[in-house]
Amino acid sequence: MQLSQLMYFVTVAEQGSINKAAEKLFVTQPNLSKAIGNLESELKVRIFDRTNKGVILTEDGKKLYEYARTILNQMELISGLSAKERLRILSIASYPIITMGRLIGEFYNLHKDEGIALKLVEQRMQQVIESVESGEAEIGFVMSNHAQAKELKHMLHYKNLQFHMLGADTWYANVGPYSPLYGQDEVTMQQLLQYPIVRLPDDYFSNLTHYLEIDGVRLIDHKRVIYVSDSAAILGLLRTTDVFRYGPGVSAADFAEYGVRTIPIRNCKVQISAGWLQRRRELLSPEAQSFIALLERLYPGGQA
Repeated sequence: MQLSQLMYFVTVAEQGSINKAAEKLFVTQPNLSKAIGNLESELKVRIFDRTNKGVILTEDGKKLYEYARTILNQMELISGLSAKERLRILSIASYPIITMGRLIGEFYNLHKDEGIALKLVEQRMQQVIESVESGEAEIGFVMSNHAQAKELKHMLHYKNLQFHMLGADTWYANVGPYSPLYGQDEVTMQQLLQYPIVRLPDDYFSNLTHYLEIDGVRLIDHKRVIYVSDSAAILGLLRTTDVFRYGPGVSAADFAEYGVRTIPIRNCKVQISAGWLQRRRELLSPEAQSFIALLERLYPGGQA
């Protein structure tokens, strides 16, 4: 098996079409089809199902894709070592919280004269895990609640990742000045049901929380939902509308700078664990260790 075969396979899988993949790879469609056929013969499994609209991965193909994507990402990292002038890069995948922007600024100020390139991608927890596993991110930051804990542990074990606990937290209601709840010292779940909630798109882990209950109200009971993909959009909506969101207490000071309040929810007993991920048995770069030190300052003593 050659790396070129894996590259061809991954491209076809991501394009969902041999014709489109051939155009992207600058090879002919017959040659690409032959390469995929040879790979299937070598592995003695079918990796694609052919349809009228293109190709889709079989179950064996999905497993192969995970392995192949990881191998290709690692090869890119190895190739980078041979560059004459090696660029120091820190790649981070993070659950979207406003606090991460401040930490990035602090990291930049600490290392701005050292020629470090910094890459931060905001993602849902499942995507963060995949980014760290594949090597696209050196470390990942995640926040999970007690309804997700068991599945998270299983997935990290399966993907050979290690979770480092930073601290414990719980949910609060984030509201801006246009919310009628803005002046309250505490809010109830019945009050929150009256207003739209802004949240991230669902993934496997967020689906596990739909029936999580707070003071007799399930999260799935919220009928007016606005989905956004990053913390900047969340902040913009909180500052200009009557929406609210569930958020950790650790971000209270950062939200306050923008006029957004973090209000306790009556009888909220949701347990949140915040921590960072790495590939097991892998040495971290000095840049990653420096950023982790900033993360650890968020939870002095391991608590929010």
